Amino acid sequence: MDSTYSEYSRKGPNPSDTSRIKRITQSIIGLPTLPTVISKMLEMIDNPRTSATTLARLISTDQSLTAKILKLANSAYYGFSREISTVNMAIVVLGFNTVKEMGLWLSVFDVFKRASNSSGDFDAASFWEHSVACGVAARMIARTNQSRFAAEAFVAGLLHDIGKIILNQYFNAEFNQVLNRAEQCSFEEAEKEVIGTTHGRIGAWLTEKWNLPSIISQTILHHHTPWNAGADKHFVAMVTLGDLICHLTSIGNSGRFSAPPYDERLWNIFMKAGIGVDEPDLERLQTDFLAEYDRSEVFLSLIHDSAERRNV
Repeated sequence: MDSTYSEYSRKGPNPSDTSRIKRITQSIIGLPTLPTVISKMLEMIDNPRTSATTLARLISTDQSLTAKILKLANSAYYGFSREISTVNMAIVVLGFNTVKEMGLWLSVFDVFKRASNSSGDFDAASFWEHSVACGVAARMIARTNQSRFAAEAFVAGLLHDIGKIILNQYFNAEFNQVLNRAEQCSFEEAEKEVIGTTHGRIGAWLTEKWNLPSIISQTILHHHTPWNAGADKHFVAMVTLGDLICHLTSIGNSGRFSAPPYDERLWNIFMKAGIGVDEPDLERLQTDFLAEYDRSEVFLSLIHDSAERRNV
């Protein structure tokens, strides 16, 4: 968090914004960390020496995570002919990256479970649907273009708007002002006017606190301006494009009244990286995404199951 906050401080926010930004950063500092099991799981999966048996032993210490992994492995999405009854078998079947995606995604949802209630003009259920959809779209684009960061693309897509959940949960009055003002200007302009910073920067602070890879925090920070990112512009651009596709296909709702703006610089990033994606491909990508998303409904069902159990 220090790096992005210091960067913002050097640019000199307006005096009226300083107290708001301080309150936001203090709130982020006070946010729960990722569960110990998830933090350890991410560390183990990134270690090439980790075996499925060792990972299964860790996951089995968390009953909720165990149940959800088994449910996913036995879902129609994967269509296996026999029941997957052990975590070890599920890991072998799903693969380390899918287990990583799901574990982090479910943990994020649990951390922000209080924010899963709609408030004012913000529909939290539609927000989570949009977030999962963006993860699916970003992963699809990464896989199609043989990126070795397909799992990271899903996570970055899932978390790209996480700053909005923080604002909705901890700064609800100000966030509702942003939603109202965004009818007349861009969402980011409304955020800067009301709060003094953007949801992208707030989300980047949070992922730095959680010690997620820098490629994730930088993507969240620059997901509307990938041309301003550092060495991973093409990765950020995949998430930017995934977000755009979700808006164009009207999957979920991120709180915007229209699709986020984009310009030729997005397509130039892909061209320079040797990735064959351009504006004329948008219609085809939307069709491909909708087919992929239809196969991913099991992910949303796990969220709905979690929400229903909390309401019992």
